[in-house]
Amino acid sequence: MMGARYGVIVCPKCGMAKGVEAGKKTTTCQCGRDIDLKRVKLMFLTDSPLELADSVANANASLRGGGQLPADKKAKKRDPYAGIAERARPVKDPLERMKVVSAELSRLKREFTIEDLRRVAAVLGKDSPEDMLARLLEHNLVYEVSEGAYRAV
Repeated sequence: MMGARYGVIVCPKCGMAKGVEAGKKTTTCQCGRDIDLKRVKLMFLTDSPLELADSVANANASLRGGGQLPADKKAKKRDPYAGIAERARPVKDPLERMKVVSAELSRLKREFTIEDLRRVAAVLGKDSPEDMLARLLEHNLVYEVSEGAYRAV
C-alpha cells in the first residue's frame, strides 16, 4: 500500500507556503483563507512528512527573500495623527470630538498648531481645521500658549 502524498502550495491571499495532503480537495491557510486545491499549483511533491516540512520552510524562506510577501503590518510605524483621528471619530457630538482632538494633540506634542489640526482633520474628514480652532477657542477648550501654538485646557 502506498503512503500519503504531500505537496507545497502558496496561499493566494497571504503568499505563505503551506504543506498539504495531495489527495485533499481543500485546506485552510493560517491567514484564514479556504483554498481549493484544484485551483492552486503544487510546488513540490513527496511521500515524506519530514521532507515536506523542510520544503515548506525552504519555500517560505525563499519567498521572504524574494520580496513576494506583503510587509509585516506591525513593522509599519503608525501615524500619530491617524491614531488621534481614530480615537475622535466615534464621538458623535462635534464639540466633544474637537475636545478629544485638542486633548490628544496636547498630550502628543504639549503645544499644537493649526497645521497639526489640519493633519488630524484630513484623516477625520469632518470639520475644517480653522473652524475647529475657532470653536475650541470660542468655548475656552484651548488657549494660545504663544503665537500660533495652542494647548488644551
